Amino acid sequence: MTAREVIDWLSVSEATNMAALHTAAFRETEAWEASAIEDLLRQPNIYALGVYTDALLISFMIAQVAVDCAEILTIATHPKRQRKGLAARLIAFFERHSPMEGLQTWLLDVAADNQSAIAFYEKLGFQVDGRRPEYYKRLEGQRIDAILMSKSLAGQAT
Repeated sequence: MTAREVIDWLSVSEATNMAALHTAAFRETEAWEASAIEDLLRQPNIYALGVYTDALLISFMIAQVAVDCAEILTIATHPKRQRKGLAARLIAFFERHSPMEGLQTWLLDVAADNQSAIAFYEKLGFQVDGRRPEYYKRLEGQRIDAILMSKSLAGQAT
């Protein structure tokens, strides 16, 4: 029997759990520390959503909203729960329950070598807009380009 999954807004009090999950999900990159997440979540127009199962955080997303645009700053899902639709559910939930009226566009960047994430975002309707050279840094020091992507929500019911 699968445990019930619940999506809810996250607060600063979840920063430690979010940092641990970010570390597990992004093993090859410099993970976000709890203090950095706390600082981020204290800023205006920064919102976090999480998926819980049995009171355990298994996936989360942090987004920044400005005017009619939301930027996905990070999405992290526990490695054992990846490819089960959790990230897509977080994005869809945010689109339906955005704390800001009139959300028109999603923005994000993703590591150029993360082909599964790029394919995932393209499946959700994101398109490639450009590239930031050597934006991401791997733990061993290698630099990876960021692929810039966007998705228009114009004409969609949000």
